[in-house]
Amino acid sequence: MAREETHRLAPDGRLRDLAETAVRLGRATASVAAELARRVRRYAWPSTTGRRNRAYLRDRLVALPLLAVVAFGAFGWAYADVRGDSAYVRDRVAPALVDLADAKASLLIAQGEAEKSLDEGRAAELGGLNERYRTRIARATQRLNQVTRGGALTVAEEQDLRVASALVVDYTGWIGRAQGHATDPVLRDAELTYARSMLCSAPAVTEEREDRYPECSAGTGPGATAIVDRVSGLEERLRERLADRAAWGAGVITAATVSALAFVLLAAGLWRTVAFLRRRFRIRLSIPLTAAALPLLALPLLTADALLAQHAQDAAVPVADALAERTSPATEAIVEERPFDGPDPGAIEVLESRIDDELVDGRLALLDGAAPLVFPTGLACAAVIGGALHGYRREYLVVTRGGAVS
Repeated sequence: MAREETHRLAPDGRLRDLAETAVRLGRATASVAAELARRVRRYAWPSTTGRRNRAYLRDRLVALPLLAVVAFGAFGWAYADVRGDSAYVRDRVAPALVDLADAKASLLIAQGEAEKSLDEGRAAELGGLNERYRTRIARATQRLNQVTRGGALTVAEEQDLRVASALVVDYTGWIGRAQGHATDPVLRDAELTYARSMLCSAPAVTEEREDRYPECSAGTGPGATAIVDRVSGLEERLRERLADRAAWGAGVITAATVSALAFVLLAAGLWRTVAFLRRRFRIRLSIPLTAAALPLLALPLLTADALLAQHAQDAAVPVADALAERTSPATEAIVEERPFDGPDPGAIEVLESRIDDELVDGRLALLDGAAPLVFPTGLACAAVIGGALHGYRREYLVVTRGGAVS
């Protein structure tokens, strides 16, 4: 019976020991955190009351250059990240999405034109397919090649796109075979059907109309092997990449918060140091410290530029979705036939202009190339501040050792 009681009490004893250990660790951690906070506050925001000049200058010599490096380093990284994302979207992703949408529409228009031409029988066999078919096939090939060279795709995606380009060549071969059998309806229709299956894994079910171009069912892109479905899969991945770039990342938010806090402490520290030098050393204006504070005036402009770039990326996301979802071969054919009827909101050319305007206007052009200079500017400011304070401290020590100042 006593053994059973001891057995029941043993776990409670271990729990009490663990609780006591946790409490001691918590107290030790709190003590260390309080000491670190006290030291950080001492260096970042020291009081001049009752402080010796030597100690105050020593603290400023450590704190201000360190704050400059942290502030400009964190801000420079966040600003370069936002600017880099904006340039990547503007120069690579957006053109690739436009090219893929145009290539997809051109292939479907070419299929419709081939079917119309081959319905004429012997005339198509002798005279060949119409001009729009040849133009659209060449345009689709050119667009796919531009995407391959654009740098927006990964290595695996480039290989997938090259496979799609090779399939386009094979597709034109089947259209050529159908042209050779234009007077044989059975062979011609079979070869046209096979060529159409090379474009779409699952053609969309629509009402039969002579002037309607074929379309592919939605949702077959990533898992299908047909040409248009491969292109749709690449479109989807690029749109996801654009949405990821347009979103505020945790790293950027953290860096921006750290830099904002560090800049506030740096500006206040410089102001208090200049006031200290004027009151204790009778220095009306410290030119080096004033020069080190001048780059802070550019921060609102750089911040506005970063916010504009981020807003432009956000605005580009729905336009990119419209490029993939709202454009259609029928719309592109109508725009081509009637170019003076006014812009169609679902036309590729209109959406391309919108996304270009958003991304080009979403930045301050005069700040192009400024991102790599932010951190070196911070290092220069830290060096100037450190050099100035070291010089003031050395002169003070020389004077005090000579006995001229108490």
